[in-house]
Amino acid sequence: MTFTKSVTCYDFYDRAQTGEKCTQDDWDLMTIPMKSMELKQKYNLDFGKEFVPTDKDQMERLFKAGFEMLLDCGIWCTDTHRIVKYTEDEIWDAINNPHREFQLGSGRDAVYCRKRSVGDKVKPIVQGGPTGSPISEEVFMPVHMSYALEKECDTIVNGVMTSARGKSPVPGSPYEVLAAKSETRQIRTAASMAGRPGMAV
Repeated sequence: MTFTKSVTCYDFYDRAQTGEKCTQDDWDLMTIPMKSMELKQKYNLDFGKEFVPTDKDQMERLFKAGFEMLLDCGIWCTDTHRIVKYTEDEIWDAINNPHREFQLGSGRDAVYCRKRSVGDKVKPIVQGGPTGSPISEEVFMPVHMSYALEKECDTIVNGVMTSARGKSPVPGSPYEVLAAKSETRQIRTAASMAGRPGMAV
């Protein structure tokens, strides 16, 4: 395999402008389910009662199925309704050249996200939070503070404020900007009040 360069966000953007058109219904109801059924049979995938497989042969077959799924189907871009495709070499390049480590947060609240392998003894980081869930203005800060107070949580994956000054944060409106700024300010305040001012969000 030869590589000229890794795929960048600019490559993704360009491909999302020119890729094959596809509706969300076609993607969600036809493309992915049909390919999943095909690969399940091809690679004899049966999880039984085991949610995360630990059998090495099953893990290998699952990896091959996932690889083939990405190669054949690509990724559907919600903004442009087009399919972004990758070559086999590009996928292997991404697998073989991950960032080995990066820092999340700052100061004494910093944690390090490291590359882990199967059966790794290194503890993974724990990301806690309402993760994109709609949260009302009234309880937005206390909800996020509850996660910051949990010692097991290393970082916060925030929720989304349902209103700003009582108004809906309509996309493209000033209230969208206000909601985003309010979310950031309140989460930072919540982390500081929990004694973790440098906690990653």
